[in-house]
Amino acid sequence: MKVKVGTQLEDEVYRELKIVAARDKRPISDIIQHALTDYLQRRKGSRQRKSGLARLLERPPLKVTDEQFREVMELDYFDQ
Repeated sequence: MKVKVGTQLEDEVYRELKIVAARDKRPISDIIQHALTDYLQRRKGSRQRKSGLARLLERPPLKVTDEQFREVMELDYFDQ
């Protein structure tokens, strides 16, 4: 199933894209699909360091009781 996506491109990029599509006798959507697929495969293959937020969101949630949470929140950082 395909999903319709709207985006904005710089004029020059779009002009070049139209020329390439005409030369290759392919729809613009096919060229964009191919380019995005290549980009995603390269990202998947590279072992880029994930940002702190990405790592945090991938972790399982902490199992903390309400009492433990309250106790930690009530601690005065400067009294430690």
